[in-house]
Amino acid sequence: MAVPRIHNVLLIMFMIIGFTTMKIDMALGQHPKSPGIVSRCWGITNFIVYCSFYLSTIVPAPLFYKPNARCCKYARKTDIKLFCQKFVSGKDIIYSSYKVVDLARHCGNPLPIGTKCGNYVAPP
Repeated sequence: MAVPRIHNVLLIMFMIIGFTTMKIDMALGQHPKSPGIVSRCWGITNFIVYCSFYLSTIVPAPLFYKPNARCCKYARKTDIKLFCQKFVSGKDIIYSSYKVVDLARHCGNPLPIGTKCGNYVAPP
C-alpha cells in the first residue's frame, strides 16, 4: 500500500517543482496584461488539478477512465494543444499523451486530426 502513496507524493512534488521552475514565457510563466493569456494559464492549471488522475501515467494499466463533470468542464475551457506542448513529453513520464487526447475528445474539446501530443498523433 505504500507504493501508490509514494507515487502520488512524487506526482505532486513534480507538479510543484514544474510550476516553480518552468521557464518564463508569455504562455505560462509571466503575468501578462492580456486577460486572454491569464485565462489560458488558469485554464491549464485547473485542468491539471481536476484531471491529473485521468491523465497520469501512474494510474495502473493504460486504461481510459471516464472523467467526472468537473474535469470535463475544465477540459472544454483548456487549450489542449498548448498543454501538450508544455507538459506532455515524448516519453510520457507524468502525463500520458494518448490519455490527454482521449480525454479531450471525450469531453468535447478534441485536438484537430493529425495534431501531435507528446508521442501520440490525434486520430480521426
